[in-house]
Amino acid sequence: MDELILCLTADDVEAFAAASGDRNPQYGDPAFARRTSSGACEVPGALAVIAALAAVPAQRLHTASGLGARFSGPLFPGRTYRAAVSEQEDGSVAVVVREGATPVLRCDVLRGDGLENAVVPGKRPTAVEPEPSRDRAPGESWNGAYGLPAPEGLRALADLLGARAVPDALLGALGWASWFTGMRVPGRDVIFAGLRVRVSDRESDHDPRFTASVTTADPRSGTVVVRADCAGDGRGLEMELRTFQRRVVPPPDRTSATSVLPAGDQLAGQRVLAVGGSRGIGAAVVSVLASQGASVWATQRAPGPAEALREEFGDDRVRPLLLDAQDHEQMSAGVEVLAETGIRLDGLVLSAGPAVLPSGLHLDTVDSFVAFVDTSLTVALRPLAAALPLLKDDAWIVLLSSGAVEDMPARYPQYYVGKTAVEALGRFCAARHGVRVLLARAPRMWTDLSNGPLGGQGTVPTAQVASAIVGWVLGRIPADESGLTVLSPQDLAEWAP
Repeated sequence: MDELILCLTADDVEAFAAASGDRNPQYGDPAFARRTSSGACEVPGALAVIAALAAVPAQRLHTASGLGARFSGPLFPGRTYRAAVSEQEDGSVAVVVREGATPVLRCDVLRGDGLENAVVPGKRPTAVEPEPSRDRAPGESWNGAYGLPAPEGLRALADLLGARAVPDALLGALGWASWFTGMRVPGRDVIFAGLRVRVSDRESDHDPRFTASVTTADPRSGTVVVRADCAGDGRGLEMELRTFQRRVVPPPDRTSATSVLPAGDQLAGQRVLAVGGSRGIGAAVVSVLASQGASVWATQRAPGPAEALREEFGDDRVRPLLLDAQDHEQMSAGVEVLAETGIRLDGLVLSAGPAVLPSGLHLDTVDSFVAFVDTSLTVALRPLAAALPLLKDDAWIVLLSSGAVEDMPARYPQYYVGKTAVEALGRFCAARHGVRVLLARAPRMWTDLSNGPLGGQGTVPTAQVASAIVGWVLGRIPADESGLTVLSPQDLAEWAP
């Protein structure tokens, strides 16, 4: 079994975007990508397929009749992956790409012929902004010129990646599929799940054109499947594009904030710093604290979400604080703003954390493992160390942990280690700094970072978990004499005032 090492770069991603026209923000906009389930800019799936096909013997590509690809996880620029090639009983060739021991992509090159003589995309400009997601319905259809902004650029990129034997027709199909799914349907909020490309018997002598229609659209799971036919000079191509459309996660508002714990003023006059308070469970905690009368400084790395919370709850309840908790200077400057105005903190909420993706214990994943644990600890430790001098004598601290600490997940060892380290930090503060500490081992919730296929199905509402946390702040959950309280996923999911 042959093996190829893959390591794509940000330059490769940019070259692919220029050639294919796929400028979906999850590939090139860090601020947008941070709010997806990947948590960082990804490698376009079609680009990963092209790179993986470099592992396939040239003769097998020259005599291929089609390709199938399935994505089981995202790939990221700068990381190391290994592509292993194997012969299948049906005569096809399989390429499995792994990060460590975790499969992220499988390609099947189908035996036959025809791709060498199939239609290739023409050269045409494309829009630079992806279409916003909207509900789709079976039968919706599109047609137009089958083309790419720079087919020659795609060819040059494939050659640079060692995929010289990939036929132009297959290369063009991959580039076009990426453009159509990333910029048209579903568009901006796409999760590319897989595709099939096959040679058809349809032949034509006109300029390359395509027709495409939705065959499946399931609003519950977000599944969108498109069938496309491309024709022009040479044999035609049939494609099936399988995607998921990320659903919009509803932001906290007054209704959700008071859905479990009725509005009140028991925290009036309390001042709280919430790190990671602009999204997910952090934003939900901010909203419930605000609905109980507290004034909350909510940190965010980019403007927008915290301002929306301020608009919902008022200037005196939510106060945006722009900073990156990983950055020493930004964190110090943010706390200094509070100190200069004489602010003393009644509470500190630490909910920031990196996106969680499958991993394993493997030599190739050591760097990403260490980076994850380092980030998990840094976004808790740096703001904690900066804010400690501002905490009142009877202050409290909430650290967002996870049920993974109790039920060790086989495919997420870095998450288990990271949350265990954060919990150890909380235990130290309770024992040595005399503050009241809550370790909230959250159940699975529907947030931007967990907003993959199936959306929020089977999750606990963030408002429920946030209300239980604020219930502890209010003293409605008895605290341990040691000053440390641990709430399990079940505690948080079932709590009621």
